[in-house]
Amino acid sequence: MNKDDLTAHPQGEFFNTQADRLQADLQNFTRQVASCDKLIRMANISLNQIDGRIAEAANVEARAAAIVEASAREASRAATEAANKAVAAAVGQLTAASKQAELVCSDLQRAHGRAALWNAGYIACALAACLLTGYVTYRIGKSAAITPDLERAVAVAEEHETLLRKASDKEKKQIADILARKPKSN
Repeated sequence: MNKDDLTAHPQGEFFNTQADRLQADLQNFTRQVASCDKLIRMANISLNQIDGRIAEAANVEARAAAIVEASAREASRAATEAANKAVAAAVGQLTAASKQAELVCSDLQRAHGRAALWNAGYIACALAACLLTGYVTYRIGKSAAITPDLERAVAVAEEHETLLRKASDKEKKQIADILARKPKSN
C-alpha cells in the first residue's frame, strides 16, 4: 500500500467526500457569479432602453415644436409624461435588478462562509487523525518494547559478528567446515 495515497487510508473517503462538497460549493459560487453577470447585462440593457426612450421623447418634442403653439404644448406635455413614465419604469427595473444583485452578493458571502467552515472542518479532522495516529503508534511502540532477553541476544549476536570479522582466513575456513558437516544420527 502506498503511504502517500490518501484513498488507501480509511480517512481518504471522508476527505474525498469533503473535497466533493467543497467542489459543489465552488460550482454553486460560479453559477451565482454568472447570475450576477447576467443581472449586470440586464441593467445595461435597461439603461440603453432608457436612453432610447429619452431619445424618442426628444424626437416627439421636436416634432411638436413645428405644430401650432397650442398643439405644441399638448404634444410637449404628452412627450414629457411619456418620458417620465419611461424613466419611472426603467428606474423600477433597475431597482429590481439591484435588489437581485444584492441577494446574489449575500448568497455569495454565505457560500464563502460555508467554504471556510468546510476548510476548518477538514483541517480539524486531519489534525485529529494525525493525533490519533501518533497516539496509536506510541501505544503500539510501548507494548512492543525490547525485552531484556532480546537485548542480551542482540549483544551476543554483535559479539559473534565482531569475532567473525576479526577471524583469520584459516579460522573462517574451519568455521565453514564445521557448519558444512552433516549431523550425526544416533
